Amino acid sequence: MSARFPADGTEPSEGIHVEARVQGQGQAYQVVQGTQKIVHHHHYSGSNPAPPLGLPELRLWIKRLASDYRTLIADGSVKPGRRQAAAHHRQLDALYRELAGTAGNRDGKEQLRRLLAAGAVQYLDRATPVPDGALPEAVMVDLVVFALWPVVQTPRLPDGWQDHLAELATPRLAAFVAGARDAAGRGRPISPEAFGRALAGKPFAPGILALLDDLDDPRGGGASLTALSLAGRYAQPPQKAGAKALLGWLLGAGAVGGAGAASAVDFADRAWQWLHDTGRGSTHHGSGGPDMGDDEDLDQHRGGGRVTHGAGPARGAGPSHGPGHDAVGDFIDDLFS
Repeated sequence: MSARFPADGTEPSEGIHVEARVQGQGQAYQVVQGTQKIVHHHHYSGSNPAPPLGLPELRLWIKRLASDYRTLIADGSVKPGRRQAAAHHRQLDALYRELAGTAGNRDGKEQLRRLLAAGAVQYLDRATPVPDGALPEAVMVDLVVFALWPVVQTPRLPDGWQDHLAELATPRLAAFVAGARDAAGRGRPISPEAFGRALAGKPFAPGILALLDDLDDPRGGGASLTALSLAGRYAQPPQKAGAKALLGWLLGAGAVGGAGAASAVDFADRAWQWLHDTGRGSTHHGSGGPDMGDDEDLDQHRGGGRVTHGAGPARGAGPSHGPGHDAVGDFIDDLFS
């Protein structure tokens, strides 16, 4: 310990010994004990960091994609059938209206699917090669932050949005998004980096597995993912090929593509193994309090069943922080304070 300067004041009467281990690359944050896993990696490193877009930039990006897709069809660069092209146009136009806050309150689950797909494709659009030695869990934190960030940013969400997100991902991720939106509504918006640090401390692999399953389904989020991918000049994502194949596409098409095909496949395999081992083995990971969000039977959310334990509003966009703030809300409020 370095010598104290007079301006430091008197020596404290008690000291606390702090011991921790750090894994991964990036800046280490203060921990009391145990292992601190670093969530920084390729999107936030280097001279040109690329965190998720803010709302104004996100609107412009989607508007540009819609315009580019029309151009690609006009010049013959992509040749979807007439019905398929019309469906893609509807997806892109609906997404732009949702980000502008002018969409209606119908098809709430489909609105959430479009926002999640926009986050996944934005991940591809802004990715750079993964640094050597990057941990799969760190890259997966980044992926889930990008996927969820449009939901955090959208000015107005449909009634029951938290229920829908709990079904498409997990109640835990839905509660974190609700907490972030509530904090922004009270004038204390959080950054994507802070959101990722908060998520990294909790089991989030089940949420990614659920998102991948839905994005792999052409009757689910796959329809929006395909429209956005083609508009962004990416290869069409696999459909009905399984969550592992979709994860390989997400990583190989963007995040690790610059490192070469062999390393891309290897990293995707390691990331999938981590997700599978962590996600399938975390059905019981707490004993009370906010950690119980994913322990319940998620079948109750199929079809938009009510979620009563999450933080923040379960309908509309207006934040709610009155006396009904529950334990999960208080917990997330502490994370984002």
